[in-house]
Amino acid sequence: MHDFKIEDTILLLDTSRSMLRRDFKPNRLIVELQTARNFIQSKLSIDLKDRISILTFGEAPKMVISFSYNSDKLLESLTKIQISGKGRLHDGLAFAMQMLIEEMRKISGKVPRIFIISDNKLQIDPVKIEQIINIAKGLGIYIDVCQLGMTQDYQLSILERITKITKGKFDFFNNSKELINAGKSYASKKELKDEIDYFSPDKQDKIPPLISEIALPLRRPTVLEISLMMSGKDRSQQKCQICHSLKAPITGSDFFSEGRYCTSCGKPMHLSCAAMWAKKTEYTEKVFRCPFCFFLLELPKSTLKLVEEKADSAQKITILEDNINQTTKMLLIPEENVDRIDLSCSYCHSIFLGDFKVYQCEICHSYYHEPCLEKMKNEIKACRYCGAKIAFD
Repeated sequence: MHDFKIEDTILLLDTSRSMLRRDFKPNRLIVELQTARNFIQSKLSIDLKDRISILTFGEAPKMVISFSYNSDKLLESLTKIQISGKGRLHDGLAFAMQMLIEEMRKISGKVPRIFIISDNKLQIDPVKIEQIINIAKGLGIYIDVCQLGMTQDYQLSILERITKITKGKFDFFNNSKELINAGKSYASKKELKDEIDYFSPDKQDKIPPLISEIALPLRRPTVLEISLMMSGKDRSQQKCQICHSLKAPITGSDFFSEGRYCTSCGKPMHLSCAAMWAKKTEYTEKVFRCPFCFFLLELPKSTLKLVEEKADSAQKITILEDNINQTTKMLLIPEENVDRIDLSCSYCHSIFLGDFKVYQCEICHSYYHEPCLEKMKNEIKACRYCGAKIAFD
């Protein structure tokens, strides 16, 4: 059974002066645009969820239209394309890669593609081209090429080399009709069955090798934000949206020392909470997607080491809980003090809204909703955070 995913494709069109030649009737540019039209119509007829963006590369790369699945707008944008200068392939590919990387940061699960139509009369920086090809390969980006005409030395075609390295498709055409019809065949979905599927929901050991290179670090609080936090004047942006607490449950640190914000949506989170989230998600312990907007984020190595040490200690307590002689009492928090609790429930990780009684562990000072405490009593008969056995009256 074939496995097909939603695709984001950049249609990269050569608009260098050589595309005005008339060996393809009426000229190369018009045939290229007809091929592009066939590609757009065929692709969106296969899957309306697929998106296409159109870029041109001549003297400089230019975005004709951003990602869209609106066939009419995409086809209309082709009428605005004009010839300009020499075909600087490395600049066009770099622009296309930048756009795809921005989309890959935003959401996972799509197959990124670049479809180049060119006559191979190009201006090329070999060093930059090699760098771009290797990045595309490392990110699982497929690059397909339709070439107008055959080069003098077919074996040395840079376009063919690009497709081989990125597992794309390459063909050259010597007449207009074949090239225009090729637009339909290139619109077909990429079949991911017989190779590593980087875009499967089951991403363990299937992560594109360079995915960590495009992740962005969490934003640090500004000096002004830290000053307001320490003064107690602004608590609105201090509560971690993963654990719903001001203090980090794992490290006990205040938000002004360990707090960070998602680069995309701005949600606050503790570094240690983000690290624990990353360990449970589909990428790596260093790279994860924001739990709220799914933006691709990166953690510093120092955080991973700290969390690992803390987690190991907590795990040892859990494993040895049957041998621990310590007992603890769960102290009822006065109703009027519940609103002052800055931490979340150590069992369900939800904040305290005053709808249940709240208890606190006498030893580690963790808080629990009364229903959560009852569940914990039935499950392990011990504090979930410190492992001490609960003495029930």
